[in-house]
This record gives sequence, C-alpha cells and structure tokens, in this order.
Amino acid sequence: MSPSEMSYIEWNTRGSQATCSAQGFVMTVGMGSGLLYSCSVNLYYLAIVKYNKSDRYIRTKIEPFLHGVPIVFALIYSITLLVNQNFNTSMAGSCIAPVYEAPHCIGYEDGQVREGFEIPCGRGRDGAPTFALVYFFILTFGTPIVIGTSLAMLHRDVSKQEKRMARYGGGFGTPIVIGTSLAMLHRDVSKQEKRMARYGGGFGAFNPSATQQTTDSAAATDGNRSSGLSSSISSVISSVRRTFGRGSSSNSNQEHSNSRGVMHRVLAYSIAYFLTWSWAIIMGILWQAGVPIPLAIIYLSSIFTPLQGLFTLIIFMQPKV
Repeated sequence: MSPSEMSYIEWNTRGSQATCSAQGFVMTVGMGSGLLYSCSVNLYYLAIVKYNKSDRYIRTKIEPFLHGVPIVFALIYSITLLVNQNFNTSMAGSCIAPVYEAPHCIGYEDGQVREGFEIPCGRGRDGAPTFALVYFFILTFGTPIVIGTSLAMLHRDVSKQEKRMARYGGGFGTPIVIGTSLAMLHRDVSKQEKRMARYGGGFGAFNPSATQQTTDSAAATDGNRSSGLSSSISSVISSVRRTFGRGSSSNSNQEHSNSRGVMHRVLAYSIAYFLTWSWAIIMGILWQAGVPIPLAIIYLSSIFTPLQGLFTLIIFMQPKV
C-alpha cells in the first residue's frame, strides 16, 4: 500500500499516495476505536461490580455511549488527519506517519519535490501538531489513566466485599429467620400451656380421688410436654441455623467468587491492552521528544498492535479468567 517511489527502502511497494492514505485511514479508525473500547470494557464491568447496575439499565443508559463514543471519536479523528494530509508512509510498511520525511528529502525544503519522485517533502507538517497532541494524550495518558483508575476502583470494591463477608459471614438473613421462628414457636407454646391449664382436669374434677390422680398425671404430662417442646425448640433452632446459615454463607461465597472473577477478567483485558500498545506508547514518547524511533520498535509495534483482537478473543473464550 505504500507509494511505489519508496521501493528503494521498502520491499515490494506497489501503491500510491492515495492507497497509502486509505490504509492509514482504516488503521487509525481501528486503532482509535480499539483504544477507547478498552476503556469501555473496564467501565462496563465497573458499572456491574461497583454500582450494581442492572442489565436493562446498562443496555439502555450506558451501552450506547460505550459504543458510540469510541466509534464517533475514531471517525472524526481519522477524517481530520485525512484532510490535513497526515497519512504518510512510515517506511516500515504502514502509512500512519503524520509527516512525509523520506530519506531522499534530506536537504530539501517542505513542499519541494525531488527529481524522480512525486510526493512533496514535508507533506502533512501543517497538521502534525493536532495529530501529536491528540495521539500522544490519548495513547500515553488518557486510556492508561482510565484503565488504571477503573482497576483500582474495582479492586477496592472487591476488597471491601471480602472484609464485609469476613466480618458478618452469615449476613443478616440468618438472625431474621431464627428470630421469626423463635417468636412463632414461643407463641405456639404459650397457646398450648393456656389450653392445658384451662382444660387439663377434664371430667375427673367431680371425683376427689380421681382429681388428685388426674392432677398428678397432668403435671407429669405437662412436664413431659414442656420437656419435649423445649427439646423440639432446640432442635428446630439448630436446624434453622444450620440450614439458613449454610445458605447465606454459600450465597456470600458465590457473590465473592463472581466479583473476584469479574475483577480478574478486567485485569486480563487491561494486561492485553498494555501488552499490545506498550511499543506504540514508546514510539509516541520518542516522537514527541524529537528522538529518532529505532526500526526495531517500529516493527515490534507493527507486530503487537494487531494482536489485541487475538488476546481479547482468548480472554473472552476463557470464562474462568
């Protein structure tokens, strides 16, 4: 896609400045939207874990911006660079250099065309400051700051959840269930005691000897009933505590596992971003400082930048990451 006049430094160049500009435009749209989509992924998980937003709320209120902002920004930025002629050969097979500074232009002023070539030297220099400002800020500062901040917020929220579960293990569900059960059991026992006190003697009250025997028998029966009820209450309380305590602990552990899993996934996406764009960030810093960019770094950037999609696919296919 590079201009054919660069064949003396690039292998098998068969394009023109038009094809070079087209390649640069497509690459910039993809890179710009990819950078901002990395932020969108982190913000999406932040809304789920920290702010507990529902799927419907995210789908209707947040997701349009998570898609719209990266796409619209990438298009506006790429069109601006195209108008300012900032898509030029980088002499490494790509056309994302903001200024045309080929070796054959050494000693020539901007706008001059060396004999045997067609592209004017210094092409795109007027629009270079815009390219430098936006590219350097977004790539070097904007995206890493958003990713790092969202990671820190997620880690702090998950840590708070872990401390809360360690402190209140069973949660508030267990005391409420046990207290309600005790109140219901106490009310039932009181009703039975009143019923026995009222009707305990039955028809034996007309016979004195029978009344005494009935009273003794009723007392023994009441004692046995009270003992049996106490044993039943203790058994029920223990059963309720075991059942609901175990359920609350299980739910808490499940919530903790989900939160921790989400944080690991966000961390994996962030690592993929930095692994992909580290070389491009180094290039941006060197270029902004006016230091010549080593060819090795240019090749490493060209190799790793397209791999972000592969890294994202690997993370997406691993549900436990």
